[in-house]
Amino acid sequence: MPAVDFTPRGLRREDAARYIGISPTLFDRMRKEGRIPAPRDMFGVMIWDRQDLDSLFTRPSYTAANDNNGSDYWDKVCGFENPSM
Repeated sequence: MPAVDFTPRGLRREDAARYIGISPTLFDRMRKEGRIPAPRDMFGVMIWDRQDLDSLFTRPSYTAANDNNGSDYWDKVCGFENPSM
């Protein structure tokens, strides 16, 4: 008999935060800032759609934390210095 995937598509707040790898507190803050998609009201329960959460990872606006601060510290430490500089 083939395996059946019973992974829920709808996630409650804590599960949604865990799904994208952040704390519920940060999840709430990012939601208030509009950086996390709105939940859906499903039968009186606020549920986040996994596909909406997956879209966070396909947005081109996310960059590594040190890419915007002008620091190349980690690039040097990891041996990724740009040889042309």
